[in-house]
Amino acid sequence: MALLTFPGSDGVMAAHAPALPQPDQLCGPFSAQLALHAVLTDTDVPDVLALANASGTTIWPEDVSTHRPAGAPLVRTGWDELPLASSAESGGTDAAGLIDGLAATVGAKVTVVPIPGAQLTAYRLGLLLTATAEAGFPLGLLAHVRTGPIAPPGFDWDVGHFIVLIATDPSRGEVTVGDTYAEVTGPVMPRGCRVVRLAHLARALAAPPGRGLILLAGKADEMDTRAMVASAGLTIGSWST
Repeated sequence: MALLTFPGSDGVMAAHAPALPQPDQLCGPFSAQLALHAVLTDTDVPDVLALANASGTTIWPEDVSTHRPAGAPLVRTGWDELPLASSAESGGTDAAGLIDGLAATVGAKVTVVPIPGAQLTAYRLGLLLTATAEAGFPLGLLAHVRTGPIAPPGFDWDVGHFIVLIATDPSRGEVTVGDTYAEVTGPVMPRGCRVVRLAHLARALAAPPGRGLILLAGKADEMDTRAMVASAGLTIGSWST
């Protein structure tokens, strides 16, 4: 079986490279905005700050360089329009807040299907990603990960992070991801993209205290999306971290 691109990924890829890099501490709204291009037209996709405000994003107003991969610039775009965090650890976007923010901003047109990472073994994740690639309707895939298991070789980068998923190769046990920084681009890959091992992605999604995968589908495809999740032996639910 060859590389399988997720339906709708062409829209995500068209928006991805020009948007890089993310504003610091806004990886959740930034990646969610990219993933929405799979299921919405450009004019229907809310901007990053609209998603951030709806999701309760907060900003720690000092530079914590270890939150970014080596060489990535500090981008403060939008910081002056968001509330301040009480600590560096609490800055950014909580996953539950982002799930609620997506529902609040695009819920009339988009179904938000969150899958907690604790149940995402490599086997079940592989089943779900293959089914997603073979679905007859577009889907946005937003992954909330711990970067350590999927960081490129030579990068000492292990933080909570959001990325988008672009394609899967079941025969090779690999997944193409779209990151929010060009510095982690893989060899011979589009800007900001790289290939990771499926097993490593499963570990990144299951890392405590809680991570997961968020599927974004058009309202007309809600029942089929939920059935696809159930067929992979997975349950739907939110998480917070």
